Amino acid sequence: MTGGSGAGPEVIAAYLDEIAARLNGPARARRDIIAELRAGLADASDAHRSAGLSPLQAARAAVGEFGDAARVAEGFRAELAAAQARRVVLPLVTAGPLIGLLWVATAMTGGIGGRPVPPWHWDGPPAGARPVVHLAVIALATAIAGALFTVAATGRFTGRLPGRPLVTAAIAAGGTAPIDLTLLVLFAVQAAAPAGIAAFPAGAAAAASLARLAFTGRAVRGCLAVRAVSRPGRSSP
Repeated sequence: MTGGSGAGPEVIAAYLDEIAARLNGPARARRDIIAELRAGLADASDAHRSAGLSPLQAARAAVGEFGDAARVAEGFRAELAAAQARRVVLPLVTAGPLIGLLWVATAMTGGIGGRPVPPWHWDGPPAGARPVVHLAVIALATAIAGALFTVAATGRFTGRLPGRPLVTAAIAAGGTAPIDLTLLVLFAVQAAAPAGIAAFPAGAAAAASLARLAFTGRAVRGCLAVRAVSRPGRSSP
C-alpha cells in the first residue's frame, strides 16, 4: 500500500494539515491559503508522476519542494495579519458614521443634552459631562488614526509593516470603546431623568453602541492572538 495511488494524497493531506494547524487568522484567509497550496502541490505531484515516479514518490517529492511546514506557514503570517487587521477596521469604518449619526439625532431630540433643540441651537452636552466627552473625542481621534493607518498598511506595502497593522487595528477597535461607554452612560442618565428619553433614535443608537462594544472585544482579542502567533519567541511587543 505504501506505493499505492491512495498514499500520495494522504501525504499531501497530512502536510497541509500540519500547515493549517500553524496558521492563525480569519477562517476565509486560511482556507484560501490551503486551497492555493493544495493546487500547487497537485501540479507538482502530477509533474513528478509524468516523470515516472509512483504516486507516493511524486507526493513526497512535491512536499519536499515546498519545504518544511513550519517555514511555509511562517511565510503566510504577514498576509494573515493583514487580513485580520482589515477584518477589524473595515466594519468599524463602515458602521462608524451611521452610529455617529444615530447619536447626533439622539442629542438633537433631547437624548443627551436633556431637551430637544434644532441642530443650530444645540449647545453640546451638559456642563458636568463635558470633560468625559472631551476624553471620548480624543479616543475617537485615536481610533480614526488607527483605522486609517491600518487600511494603508494592509494594502500594497503590507510586507514592510508585518506587525503594526495588528497593533493599530486593535487601537482603532479599542478606541471606540470609551466613546460608546460615554454615550451609553449619558443615555442612561437621561433615560432615568423625569423627562425621560425618546424611544427613537435613542434606542437604536444605544443598541448600535452595545453591538459595537461586543464586536470591539472580539476584535481586540483576535488581533492580539494573531499578533502573538506572528511574533514567535518574542515576549514584548
